[in-house]
Amino acid sequence: MTKALLVFAVVGIIWQVSVAAAFSRAAPPPGGKYQESEDISFDDQEMVTLSDSAGRCFSQGLRYYDIGRWHEAIKAFEKAALVKPDYELAYFGLGITYFRLEIWEKALISFAKAVKLSPHYAEAYLGMGMAYTVLGRNKDAVEACKKAIHLKPGYAQAHYALALLYLKLGHRESALKECSILKRLDPSLAAEAIHLIDN
Repeated sequence: MTKALLVFAVVGIIWQVSVAAAFSRAAPPPGGKYQESEDISFDDQEMVTLSDSAGRCFSQGLRYYDIGRWHEAIKAFEKAALVKPDYELAYFGLGITYFRLEIWEKALISFAKAVKLSPHYAEAYLGMGMAYTVLGRNKDAVEACKKAIHLKPGYAQAHYALALLYLKLGHRESALKECSILKRLDPSLAAEAIHLIDN
């Protein structure tokens, strides 16, 4: 069981790196106003009056996330969601930050909110799958990973996570089937998964 948790820690790190890059590209800083300083402050009155305030808060959250200031990132993503309640990227940012802090229930709630707002958000479904796995809700984890793959068939990290989830559940053949798909998508991830399956 400890080996399985270690494996999913590796999956989590690979997934976080890939999705953090993806969601930062999905929401570039609005109007070149991205601050490079680590001392970032918010003017609540300004946030209410500026049309791009949710995007600015989200960009601040990304910056905090990038420099490892997780609690500040959470506050910034929460402000983005407060200003624009249907902003699925803000909830995804919350999910990935809570995941990083190992606050699994809040990560799951945040990813679920992102999925509710954007039902085709494959990365958020994979986030749910990772959170379900850590919480021991394996059936839900399998379904969430499958949904991510259904939405984005070439999503290598989702195939990798599903292969390792099947391995954890003792379904070796299903794990190997995912690895055969993964070989076409990302040979290095496939080799890593096969190594874990064979050992």
